[in-house]
This record gives sequence, C-alpha cells and structure tokens, in this order.
Amino acid sequence: MSASAVRAVVDSNLLVRGVLGRRPTSVAVQLHRAILLRRFRLVISDYILEEVRDVLASPELKESGAPTARVIDRILNALRLSAHVVPGAFEVNLVPADPKDNPIVACALEGDAEYIVTDDRRHLLPLGTVRVAGYRPVRVVSAFDFLRRESIG
Repeated sequence: MSASAVRAVVDSNLLVRGVLGRRPTSVAVQLHRAILLRRFRLVISDYILEEVRDVLASPELKESGAPTARVIDRILNALRLSAHVVPGAFEVNLVPADPKDNPIVACALEGDAEYIVTDDRRHLLPLGTVRVAGYRPVRVVSAFDFLRRESIG
C-alpha cells in the first residue's frame, strides 16, 4: 500500500457483516477482503473496535453460532494490525439524531480519512460530505459506492 492510499473509516455494522459473511459476492465480504489485502487504509478507533466486540459477543449472535471470545480477540487484533488506530479523543456533534454515530465521524476527521463507509441510510449517508474547518472533507458513501468509486473490490 502506498503512502497515498485512500483512507476510510468503515462503520462497525459493515465490519461485523464482513467478518461473519459467508457469501464472497456480498459487498461487506468484499470490503473486508479489501481491508485484509490493504487495498485501502482502514482508519479505526477504540470506540469502533468496542462496537464490533459488543456485536460479535451479543446474545443474539450467540444463538446463531457467534465466534468464541478467543476468536473475537483475534478478529479485533487483525483489524487493529491492518488499520491506522486513532485515539478517539476528538468530539463532534454532527449527528444529533443518533449521537452514537458521532464517534464514527470524529474518527474520520481525527484520522484524516477521505471516506466514511456505511450502510446507515437514516443518519450517516444523508450527511453526504462532512466539512469541518481545518479538516479534510469526508465523503459518506455506501460500501458498494466506495468499492466501485475507488476500484478497490
């Protein structure tokens, strides 16, 4: 990966679906493969990693064969090793309808990402492009659009 590789924050929902996905043609699985192959620079924070852990360890997934605690730790370590991890100290209030999404936006700004990749049609995708003085504009796009736009998949 070059120093000028595209930098993107991937929302936790897509990360989980990519890890658990079984269909190689699914967009989430293609995105996960692109992360592992380092076709773009994943930007992540401890907040996002904790969200991934919480979903993977949730009771709902346990009923359908969730990964063990050891496997979850391996997944999180692999994500951490393949990503640029930001401290997550930056705070924003750009998604008032769903404050849990603010740390996703903050991670993108703090990590100098060009994209937020999400399937959140209610709160994140409508943002379009996030512009905050002193930071690079961040485009909020679907996984499909990101893979197609950047020819990453």
